[in-house]
Amino acid sequence: MERLIILLFSFAACLVLPLGAYSQSKIYRTITNETVEKILQNLEVKYQKEERKNKDASIMLFDFKRGDHSFRLFNYQSDLWIESTYERKLKPEDVNRWNADAKFSRLVVINEKDKTILSLESQLDCAGGVTDAVVKQYINRFEEEAKKFAKFSK
Repeated sequence: MERLIILLFSFAACLVLPLGAYSQSKIYRTITNETVEKILQNLEVKYQKEERKNKDASIMLFDFKRGDHSFRLFNYQSDLWIESTYERKLKPEDVNRWNADAKFSRLVVINEKDKTILSLESQLDCAGGVTDAVVKQYINRFEEEAKKFAKFSK
């Protein structure tokens, strides 16, 4: 009888404890600019923001530096896009090698009239649900990718 009580108590604890742990994090399916600002402030990031409007929606851009790298975070509300740009050239095979090996980013070559820009970028789809912790990890992980790219492209 004592074993049955312990077993029932353990089973009940397994059902109740995870619910309490999950309820502490708010899950966003769209992410507001205020939420992005709060997350950047928690990361102790000083940022400049700029709103861009197009015919369908407005997009908020957050420019900031971490270490030696400059970043731009785009808030499309249903997804986040982060990039770091570099004015340098890489051979197409090196761009392809980066894209084949990189886990959390992609490298895009942008040819302008008088210069070539490399855009290291990553996207986070928020529609499935994200938390503050997920967004923080997304930003921190991208910073690590930028550091790896800086070594790769020297």
